[in-house]
Amino acid sequence: MIADPSGDTPMLLRRLYTNPSTGQLAAMDTTARLFTANQRRFLTLRDRTCRTPWCDAPIRHADHITGHAHGGPTAIADGQGLCEACNHAKQAPGWQQHAAPDGTVVTTTPTGHRYLSPQPRPPGWRAPPSRIDIALRRIAFGRIVYRGLRHAA
Repeated sequence: MIADPSGDTPMLLRRLYTNPSTGQLAAMDTTARLFTANQRRFLTLRDRTCRTPWCDAPIRHADHITGHAHGGPTAIADGQGLCEACNHAKQAPGWQQHAAPDGTVVTTTPTGHRYLSPQPRPPGWRAPPSRIDIALRRIAFGRIVYRGLRHAA
């Protein structure tokens, strides 16, 4: 906190970030160590189960990928949902984590093994159909196309 020039009113200084192309506010600095209720809710909805690659336990903790003590911001980009056991295990000596630009969490164990946990797809997300899927649907619905000619099946 800082004080106003007269020293009468305590003030808090925060940086605001804008989208470079639109100029709209996009984010704000935070000095908070704990994730807000909305941030925890978002991480739980996004990750659904513990983000540790070998664990599918229910999420119990909203945790920093880069620890808050090591400068990790309290932001969605640096957050992950973990079960209680995995959150405590990653605090042990030799464990390291960082986030790749695509949101993948890279976990390095004390033995030097690296494990990747890609950001989960949104709930209800389906991959776009492949060419084979499209062809099979056409066959199933009697719309077979050979060399530009349409034939009924």
